[in-house]
Amino acid sequence: MGSVVKIGPWGSLSGNDNNMVVAPARLQSITIYSGDVIDSLAFTYTDWQGVEHNAGPWGGAGGGIREIKLGPSEFVTEIKGTYGPYTYGPHGRVEGITNLSIVTNLKSYGPYGVGKLDTETSFSVPVKSGGSIVGFFAVTGTYYVNALGVYVKP
Repeated sequence: MGSVVKIGPWGSLSGNDNNMVVAPARLQSITIYSGDVIDSLAFTYTDWQGVEHNAGPWGGAGGGIREIKLGPSEFVTEIKGTYGPYTYGPHGRVEGITNLSIVTNLKSYGPYGVGKLDTETSFSVPVKSGGSIVGFFAVTGTYYVNALGVYVKP
């Protein structure tokens, strides 16, 4: 995938794999669908030639929509969140991303999702030395994001 490093995923690996085909160079926007948990994720990015691509939404159709539009000089320096098993409505017991925050060089977005389970596990991907998170990959079920990973441009 070009000059990027794949890190993760965190969460349950049971479900459908979602990935990008074209190597990302810069994130432009992130759309998170969430209620009590992270229902789905979509994002827009540019490749190394400056061509814009859309990915997702990956996951279900539930939850409220939160869109993060990154400014021209804004880039993602960290994602952090929690994952674990939860029982949610008619869908029964599942495991997935329960809470997610996006941190840029300018501000913090989130947290999205509730993330207050007794058995959840925290994860954090801070990027140092001028690098940035430029894309995502995920494992999803019909209704939720089960696992999430990132692509980092060093």
